[in-house]
Amino acid sequence: MFETIKNFFLLVILISFINKHAMAITGEEISSKVSHWLIKEGIKGTPVFSKNSFYKDCNDKIEIKKMFQNYKTIKVNCLDENGFELVMRVQTSRNAENKKKNAPKKVSKLLIRNKLSKKKKELLKIIKLKRSLEKNDIIKLDDIETILVEKKYQTSFFSSRKELVGRKLKINLKMGQILHPRHLFESFDINNGDIISIVSKLGNVSVTASGEAQDSGNLGDLIKVKNLKSGKIVKGYIKKNKKIKIFR
Repeated sequence: MFETIKNFFLLVILISFINKHAMAITGEEISSKVSHWLIKEGIKGTPVFSKNSFYKDCNDKIEIKKMFQNYKTIKVNCLDENGFELVMRVQTSRNAENKKKNAPKKVSKLLIRNKLSKKKKELLKIIKLKRSLEKNDIIKLDDIETILVEKKYQTSFFSSRKELVGRKLKINLKMGQILHPRHLFESFDINNGDIISIVSKLGNVSVTASGEAQDSGNLGDLIKVKNLKSGKIVKGYIKKNKKIKIFR
């Protein structure tokens, strides 16, 4: 009698165990679904989850999605009413994940050519001589012209013809020479040898005579000037429009 009862209980337990497995989904099956999902997402990873666990079978769709920006934490939902909801860790390959996120952008050959072309178009306006000039020559407007050159080839230069007209050369220069500050004497309002006006005031009367500058200077400087009519050397302060006022 006792042996019969024992066998009956064993049979009940066996039937219960079989029914449980027939109506359940295992942790191994869930892990397998997650692994296939990761492959579709382009991620190389292994679910960290117990394969020996059992859960109520899911008749509807099983939804799998990442919980954060990366794939290290996965959420698995059975969409059945009162279906299970699981959170599992995934051991990912960092390189594989980063490769997907940070894949280098393809740069077309046309874009590269356009960038190089823009660099080549970084040009500067500079001034060069249209003809040869000698030391102490005064530069005139007809002596110079503007050209375009690549920026990388120039460090010191003139870009405006107004900066050069009236300047005196320190050395002989050939036609086509690009002008640099080292080629020129310092710029003055009046240069030695310039023809200027000498203004002398006697009471309420002003007398003007032509003269030749014997020095160079700027506005307000006291320089020597030769009166072209009398040949006398006088001193005067430089004023605007190439004039000097006699010093008394």
